Amino acid sequence: MEEILKKILEKVDGIENSVTELKEGQKRLEERQANLEEGQKRLEESQKRLEEGQKRLEESQKRLEESQKRLEERQKRLEERQAKLEEGQKEIRKEIKFIWDDIRKLDNRLFAQEKIHQI
Repeated sequence: MEEILKKILEKVDGIENSVTELKEGQKRLEERQANLEEGQKRLEESQKRLEEGQKRLEESQKRLEESQKRLEERQKRLEERQAKLEEGQKEIRKEIKFIWDDIRKLDNRLFAQEKIHQI
């Protein structure tokens, strides 16, 4: 009978050891689970910051594209105005040429009249 009790006690001790090991294992698993959950939370926060940064970048890109479009439109208007100015300069040069031609003609007439009066 003592032997049976010894064997039962040994088995009970073995079971107690197993239960203790299981509890310790459970505790480690729960700690790891908590660590994983914290890591997951940090990852989600990082993801959120990345998404917010991406959104800001996209908004900035949109503003840049709109500014680029306005600049291109202004450039086009400036080029059109430049062409008008150049055309106006050509007209002015023509007019000046005609004026100088008229001045030469008048000068020639005056010169001819002076010659006539000198004779």
